[in-house]
Amino acid sequence: MQFKESDMSRMRRKGRKPKPEQERKARVIQTRVPEDLESTLKQAAEKRRMTVSHLIRNVLEDTFTLVDNIVSDSSALVEQVSRDAKKVASSVRGESTSISTGDLLDQVDSWQEVILNKPALCCGCDSELKRGKKVYRGLTPANGNEPVWLCLECLENL
Repeated sequence: MQFKESDMSRMRRKGRKPKPEQERKARVIQTRVPEDLESTLKQAAEKRRMTVSHLIRNVLEDTFTLVDNIVSDSSALVEQVSRDAKKVASSVRGESTSISTGDLLDQVDSWQEVILNKPALCCGCDSELKRGKKVYRGLTPANGNEPVWLCLECLENL
């Protein structure tokens, strides 16, 4: 059966126009899910006015981000608890655990301006340094030292 040129162009125009190559997703992953999960996904996608595929992609990305954050927060917590336990053990043995501000500052080779992601205390004035604030971190040669933070005012007074 032969088609006329007008029929061919009409057949090519049916459906939506394909996205440019750079906007297309690289891979397709398929999985089987129970019927109740499928209906839950469809309802959630409809509620958010998005496709099920887009919803699943967002959920997967958010889940991995959340897990990464939990792991990093957990490791920071373990480090803090370990430092505290060592301080308590030293205190029980009668050893001095306090490090003076001068000793902390003497360990610093240089200062790097950073934006805090987690709250901290200024080593110079004990003021609270909030997340998102520009502060200065002391760079020290020894690994394992606690971070040394300074606010702008204390750095200017060095």
